[in-house]
Amino acid sequence: MFKTIGRIMAIAGDQKKYIWMGIVFNFLKTLSMSLMLLAVYIVVEHLDALTAGVIWRALGVLIVSVAGRFLFQWLCDISMSAKGFDMFRDYRLRIGERLKSAPMGYFSEQRLGTIQTTLTSTVVELEQYSMLYITDMTGGLSMAVIITVMLAFYSPWMALWSLLALLCGMLVLGRLQNAAQEHTARVQQAQENLVTQSLEYIRGIAVLRAFAQTEGSEGAVYEAFCRRQQAALDQEKASLPLLRLYSLVFKIASCGLLFLATMLYLQGRISLSYCFMFLVAAFIIFSELETMGDGAFLSRKIATELDRLETVTSIPTLDRTDKALRPERFDIELRDVSFAYGGGADARTVIDHVSLKIPQGSTCAIVGPSGSGKTTLCSLIARFWDVQQGSVLIGGVNVKDCTTDSLLSHISMVFQNVYLFHDTIENNIRFGNPGATHDQIVEAAKRAQCHEFISALPQGYDTVVGEGGSTLSGGEKQRISIARAILKDAPIVILDEATSSVDPENEQALLAAIRELTQGKTLISIAHRLTTVRGADQIIVIDRGRIAQRGTHAELIAREGIYRRFWQQRSEAVGWKLA
Repeated sequence: MFKTIGRIMAIAGDQKKYIWMGIVFNFLKTLSMSLMLLAVYIVVEHLDALTAGVIWRALGVLIVSVAGRFLFQWLCDISMSAKGFDMFRDYRLRIGERLKSAPMGYFSEQRLGTIQTTLTSTVVELEQYSMLYITDMTGGLSMAVIITVMLAFYSPWMALWSLLALLCGMLVLGRLQNAAQEHTARVQQAQENLVTQSLEYIRGIAVLRAFAQTEGSEGAVYEAFCRRQQAALDQEKASLPLLRLYSLVFKIASCGLLFLATMLYLQGRISLSYCFMFLVAAFIIFSELETMGDGAFLSRKIATELDRLETVTSIPTLDRTDKALRPERFDIELRDVSFAYGGGADARTVIDHVSLKIPQGSTCAIVGPSGSGKTTLCSLIARFWDVQQGSVLIGGVNVKDCTTDSLLSHISMVFQNVYLFHDTIENNIRFGNPGATHDQIVEAAKRAQCHEFISALPQGYDTVVGEGGSTLSGGEKQRISIARAILKDAPIVILDEATSSVDPENEQALLAAIRELTQGKTLISIAHRLTTVRGADQIIVIDRGRIAQRGTHAELIAREGIYRRFWQQRSEAVGWKLA
């Protein structure tokens, strides 16, 4: 119990002091409740000579007891229960910050269900139950300790019986916690599987429809729902008998206290006033302990939830320092860089001992067959992953020796697969520069050749695009992404197939805008359209993770190799026509 409370405190952050205050208020609330015994004792002790003064004294104690209970309960709620939501709000923000600096491999498809379940269901359940657990457990123990001490002061036999009942209850509690631990893990696994299957079904719905496989294709999703339902039912079936047994232990213990108090009075070993006080105590002492049954089940549930939370939120971070990157120049150098996806026997080498220099203000085009490692190479420069061998330097500074945020502040990127947020077009462009004015956004859109189609939309720049930009065409999304990069105005620009979805009539205008944007900047461009790389200062040809060729367009076209074959194939494709 105390270990679980300690783990909750460990993630409480700035809210820890409020939780401790809540525990103190919860103890005082329990102490206030126990004052009812004193009121009973006062009345019974003066039963033979009951006066208005005695009644008023007992009533005063009773009022203090009730008022104290409600006061301290209210203080406990506002200091602990309410702050529990603040605690997990702060914790979510801390997770978000760590996710920003995690390597992209952390977000592999196999873990998306786990990450989403943890950051939604797991955190929500901890938010709802962790403070309730602390309240139940500390309240129950406080009541048991306070009244047992009172009983020990008046009758060792009563205290001994109370301790015996408490011991039996703890044994059942241990069994309950073990059952909860086993079944909570199964419920969480079933929930993760449910989320993963649901995401896969939703994302693949277009493919299912295209191949007429929608009927019956929901089988995996249906099975996932059934597994989640069965896991929850098994959890309830395992816990319910033990919960009832736990409650029964204290019902029997209360009856035992009633019998023992009566026998001690009949034997003349305690007075009538003490007897009545013990009779009332028999109903009070275990009332709070019975609520610990729910708390005990929550103990293992919360412990398992915390295990899962720590597993997912033990996020590997690329940052090894808090030092910001402030280079005096923006040349790029790769020194004997190697990188592989996966690990062990499943490792797949994608970049194999690549060395490359890109001078500041120059243009470097990267070409090669699909799967040759072009995009991975650019991702290593932007430090989406860390190289496993060699080093990447910006302005002579190893990118591992600075924070990822500071590195990316100097890089604008346009991805092949553009993602737009479910927001207005203006805000999607402003993402490149949160402080940009509307006029600056319009200017960036004009340079990216997307102002015209944006203006033609019903709400113009205030048009809300669907999630991922689903309401726009591929070319429109690409141009908005380029406008976003133009607005950022970073000294290093990486274009990953930036013109792949642009209409031919807009391609030249867009290339002119990119040339204007990148003047005096370091540009890396990945392209399959070789016509877009002719003017590059150097062209790097990647094949199977290695640099197969390098040089200018004129140099590469003049000699045999991959680049020349690509150019010939491109020329033949352009000249192809129907007879």
